[in-house]
Amino acid sequence: MLCRFLSSSGLCTGKYEGYGCIKSDCAHWRESHECEYHDPTGDYCRKFARFGCVGKDSCHTVSDYLQAASEVESL
Repeated sequence: MLCRFLSSSGLCTGKYEGYGCIKSDCAHWRESHECEYHDPTGDYCRKFARFGCVGKDSCHTVSDYLQAASEVESL
């Protein structure tokens, strides 16, 4: 599984300031997998039918989802 929080330089951008992918220790990974809308077969949000689960605390409305997704993309 490729980690979307691992930059091309090998730096983890998932709320961890180190190198290498920390997978289940990644805060973003954990938050998305605790979300009731996360599709367990991939990184997909069933609530808004988009790729990239941002965690249930960040998706009350579509604008909340888009703002959280844009913050993740800018890391």
